[in-house]
Amino acid sequence: MDDQVEHRDSRDEGSRDGDARRGGEPHGDERHDIDPQTALSNERTFLSWIRTSLALVATGVALVAFDLPIPMGWRVAAGGVFAALGALAAVQGWLGWRHTDRELARGAPVPRLRAGVYLTAGVVLAIVILGVGALMP
Repeated sequence: MDDQVEHRDSRDEGSRDGDARRGGEPHGDERHDIDPQTALSNERTFLSWIRTSLALVATGVALVAFDLPIPMGWRVAAGGVFAALGALAAVQGWLGWRHTDRELARGAPVPRLRAGVYLTAGVVLAIVILGVGALMP
């Protein structure tokens, strides 16, 4: 007898268990093996988006909670922008992870970032709101 043990991949036998973990079947007829390093990189990117989301929401809350030398209306407006950006970052993280995972399973190129420009513009807007509020008497 041979000392080697044969390892079987459930995907080779037509099982869809591997696809069910991903939240659906990949598009197309063929499923490609995903490099574990690439899959883990995708998950780290998702976690980075979640961390960014939490930081944006915490910034919005801090603007309203702390007594800053800026009128409350301006702080609430900037805090609302930061909180909305936090929600957008969380949605981008989840959708980005899901789309990237599907494209990797298909063997297709990784999709481009969708919300980066909007998040950047939103942060600039919130800073401008705070700046204008600080200059107002």
